[in-house]
Amino acid sequence: MATYGMKDAANIIIVKRGTMQPILKADYANTTSAEWKSDRVWAKKKGVNAIAWDSARTGTLTMETELFDLRLLALVAGDELHQGASEMFKNERFQLNKDRQIRLANKPLDGTVSVFKLESDGLTHEQNVPQLMDGSEGTIPAMPTEVSVSAKDTTAEITWPATQGATSYVVYRDGIQIGQPVGTSYSDSDLTPEKQYKYVVVAVNNNGNSPKSAEVVITTAARGTETAGESVKATEDAIKKATADAKVISANGLNFKVLEGGLIQLSDAAPVGAKYVVYYAANVDGVSEFTVEAEKFADNFEIYADCIIRDQQNGEDHVSQIHYTNAKPEGTFTIGQDATKATSLSLKFDLMPDEEGKMATYKYITD
Repeated sequence: MATYGMKDAANIIIVKRGTMQPILKADYANTTSAEWKSDRVWAKKKGVNAIAWDSARTGTLTMETELFDLRLLALVAGDELHQGASEMFKNERFQLNKDRQIRLANKPLDGTVSVFKLESDGLTHEQNVPQLMDGSEGTIPAMPTEVSVSAKDTTAEITWPATQGATSYVVYRDGIQIGQPVGTSYSDSDLTPEKQYKYVVVAVNNNGNSPKSAEVVITTAARGTETAGESVKATEDAIKKATADAKVISANGLNFKVLEGGLIQLSDAAPVGAKYVVYYAANVDGVSEFTVEAEKFADNFEIYADCIIRDQQNGEDHVSQIHYTNAKPEGTFTIGQDATKATSLSLKFDLMPDEEGKMATYKYITD
């Protein structure tokens, strides 16, 4: 009988189990290897192994590749490859012109823009450029002022004047968000009588959140009090502190605002010719994506592995095919990335018996 040699990694065809419906073909693997194991128990004769029993056969198919189909990655992750528009986080570098405007490649999503002035190397962040907070177009609302709180025994009423540019507000009690009203008042309840509480208000619009208002401290009335006490406002010290915090992002000096269509306008304090980087999120077309989820894993598949064997005597090539009847990608997979090497991908499939107990069939066309 002829003898054969083999020199190549197998071409892998992954098939939806029980349907013969191909999912993808991978003809780019550098190595493919199947390892078979089984448990062995020995009966000994005078301390020497005499009779062996083998059982519990297991198998692993390993595929090593530096090229890959994105569908293969999705399959191993237990997902499908989805294509279309998707949110991406981007960064773009610019050198500022005389108009002090930066045109982004994509329209940023509301509230996602961050701008940094760069050092001369064009890489290191030198200064965080704040977004203008005055409530005008493309800016964040100014800090709410004149917040007033009146309380009964178990309720409190918080009110404040409208803030320019605000589309809603967030109310905090003792540092915890308790409400998100559209109007300029909020009723708090389920409070404890004769207990001190601290309230602040933040104005919100599509560009972001304002600085926190000055903190208002109030003590609820004794149990059974049905009439609200006198309204309380922030102390002078609380106002000074909140104002100082808000000056970190002020209407004066270096700042930016977001205009229509991804245009960023920097203030006159921004030096012309300086380098800046903008970070932002945007919906981008033409994205292929899959998701790795904590509780979602790949299905079972059938795999056909094709390769060529060569007859030693006459040099003729013949087709060899291995059919793995029940293969499941391992939940653990590795994508190695190295700046000096091609990206490598190592995938493993656990090989299990099918309903008839078969795990693999090796076929060779030799005629």
